[in-house]
Amino acid sequence: MESLTVFFTVLSGVITFVVGQLAVKLILDPVQDLKKTIGQISHTLVDRANVIANPDVSTKEEKNETSVLLRKLSAHLHAHLYLVPWYVTTCRIFRIPSKEKLLSASKNLIGLSNGIYSANPTKADEWNAKRIEAICDSLSIYLADESRWPKDLK
Repeated sequence: MESLTVFFTVLSGVITFVVGQLAVKLILDPVQDLKKTIGQISHTLVDRANVIANPDVSTKEEKNETSVLLRKLSAHLHAHLYLVPWYVTTCRIFRIPSKEKLLSASKNLIGLSNGIYSANPTKADEWNAKRIEAICDSLSIYLADESRWPKDLK
């Protein structure tokens, strides 16, 4: 009888461990990776702000690097929609951006990547600034009011 108690104690410990590891690997790790990607996007928007805000004065190499980086980050956001299980439910539990907001941010990252090569440099700064605002708003990245494009300009 005593050996049966030990067996069930060990079995329940193993089951608890396995279920815990499944939860970590299938749910928590993908959510953490998504949050890291959002952090990388925030970092990139600050780190590459000189290229994004002034594409006409940046070198071709800087434009290419920034464009490729923005596209990769967009692709990572798309990948997270499939890597995070039950995304609609998981986003509510972990307070991560909804599917629609993630797709919007991804679309704006691609637009920003394209905006670096804008044929209309006089409007590129405005378009890029508005895309940055949309990305930050979609991913809940803080953007100070003074960093936003002035709404009252005509």
